[in-house]
Amino acid sequence: MALALQVVSSHLLGVLDIESALSVQKVLANLLLPHATSEAEALKRPNFPRLFLLDGCSLNFALGPLSSRLRANSPGSKFLALVPPDRSTESEMLLLFHWGLDGFVTFRNDWKTEVPKAALAVLRGGLWVPSKVLLAFVKQMKALLDRQLPPGQSLTAREGQVLQLIFRQLSNKDIAKQLKISERTAKFHVSNVLSKLGLENRRKLLVSASFN
Repeated sequence: MALALQVVSSHLLGVLDIESALSVQKVLANLLLPHATSEAEALKRPNFPRLFLLDGCSLNFALGPLSSRLRANSPGSKFLALVPPDRSTESEMLLLFHWGLDGFVTFRNDWKTEVPKAALAVLRGGLWVPSKVLLAFVKQMKALLDRQLPPGQSLTAREGQVLQLIFRQLSNKDIAKQLKISERTAKFHVSNVLSKLGLENRRKLLVSASFN
């Protein structure tokens, strides 16, 4: 659990509520950095991976592209989003999962209890994603494989893991960090996966998946 934890929220009272909920767990309280009120503030620490808790109830821009920019600035970062009930449909959470977010907590009565549990799960390398979203993701990936893999061709277990992470728009560097392998090895696996699927590059894969 080496990552620090930073809340990104434009609402001061919201920040205080979120940090108070997190601080119920002493280990999380010790990991908390000063919150960021904007993307610009969050970007002030380049190459400093952390768990970003994005307050989707206050931020007025898309969380997916925001997480992508923050990850590019600090590879190895993880992301947990607090989302309002009207933006927590299966399709919306699935899209955010494709952007590489690791967990979602819906802003409802029990959110203060759920947030620290979700943060701990993500910091320990897990996901905090509804099962229906994970199932939809698996179905999309299976459909891609059924469509793109030639008869008799298959992916190795490691290539399957790599495909999942490409599918979630992680860079080679982030794939390497996630799987605890070298960036060179990650690049090798990515190349093999794309070759087996008959795709020229990542962009072709994401277009083929057609979830954007």
